[in-house]
Amino acid sequence: MKPLIIKTNVEKNEIECEIDKSKNDNAIDILIPVNIKEITKMNFDIKEILTLPTSIMAAISLASGILLFSPEILLKKLFMMDFINKNGFILGIVFVVSISILIVNIIFSCAKSFKNAKARKQFYATAEKRLRKLTSYQKAIIYLLYIQDNRTFELPLNDGAIRELEQNKMVGKATTQYMVSDLINPVFPYLLQPWVANELSKKGELLDEFLRAYNTVLKVI
Repeated sequence: MKPLIIKTNVEKNEIECEIDKSKNDNAIDILIPVNIKEITKMNFDIKEILTLPTSIMAAISLASGILLFSPEILLKKLFMMDFINKNGFILGIVFVVSISILIVNIIFSCAKSFKNAKARKQFYATAEKRLRKLTSYQKAIIYLLYIQDNRTFELPLNDGAIRELEQNKMVGKATTQYMVSDLINPVFPYLLQPWVANELSKKGELLDEFLRAYNTVLKVI
């Protein structure tokens, strides 16, 4: 393999590569002009920078902070003095922007976590109240699922009361695919959500109310 000689022309802002003729008299010059600016050019997408993970922003903030605030003796040992002198202004901007984004992301994450925790607490605090407000038919459906060993039973797919229970996260489909034999009145396996089963198991009066609704609906049917 013939060695290459790389030549740079700073004034023309170019790099040239040629085969070393000293190793081969029959070698032919190959000049490949390359624009240095194209090599060093970096495209920054502001949207991508703003959406970087918190861990990446923390690393950028830490790295730029160390370079900015480290004592001179440490920077000399790291051979970073020339870099700091030439790029100190840009480094300062990187530090300010990255630390600002990091702080905003942390505040946003904490606020979101607090909001979710509050909503979850409110959801379980009003669980019994929401269950008692159901119609007798819906209570009967829930009790039917509750008394099954696997808390699962085939229910009408196009039943509005069941759709409402599903939207209120009291029941859910047990699978995403299921073969039905009756296309006019299809049935689908539904399961009882764990939080509903826990409410009924812990509160005897609530369970008795659902049992009475179940027996009433059975008599009507």
